Amino acid sequence: MQKVAVPTDLPAIGPFSWGVKLGDLVFVAGQGPLGPDGKVIEGDIRLQTRKTLENFRKVVEAAGLSLDDVVSTTVYLKDLEDFRAMNEVYSEFFAAEPRPARATVRADLLLGMKVEIQGIAYAVKGERLQSPRPMRASMAKKKKSKKAAKKKAYYAGRKEKKAKK
Repeated sequence: MQKVAVPTDLPAIGPFSWGVKLGDLVFVAGQGPLGPDGKVIEGDIRLQTRKTLENFRKVVEAAGLSLDDVVSTTVYLKDLEDFRAMNEVYSEFFAAEPRPARATVRADLLLGMKVEIQGIAYAVKGERLQSPRPMRASMAKKKKSKKAAKKKAYYAGRKEKKAKK
């Protein structure tokens, strides 16, 4: 499997890719409230969260997916007092169930950002749920023979009880 950078129109601000596609997975680098010039958009946590998630969506869509395909995010907040306001905006972008699994942590962020969000998206092909890992044939046989032995013992016990009556 080959990893491929996701091309976006986001400004290049360092030696990293905004997104990397590997098979059916897309890894989205930490997005912040950056404008087209690469500078942080000033404003409150709601404004910064909205711009951050718009940038996040750009990467996901550039990979051919949507926010509904995001399975996990990590939110970094400069101040945990901003959690409630960030969460209000976040829930607008991730309204469909099931929402992504998420961790939220406090962090010292660069460039005066109040929020940064990274995540993973999965390109679903065919069935939404895959069946569990197939059992090896020997395990399947062992399970069947145990089940058959229990059944045999059960009926033997019933016959014995009837014979005693």
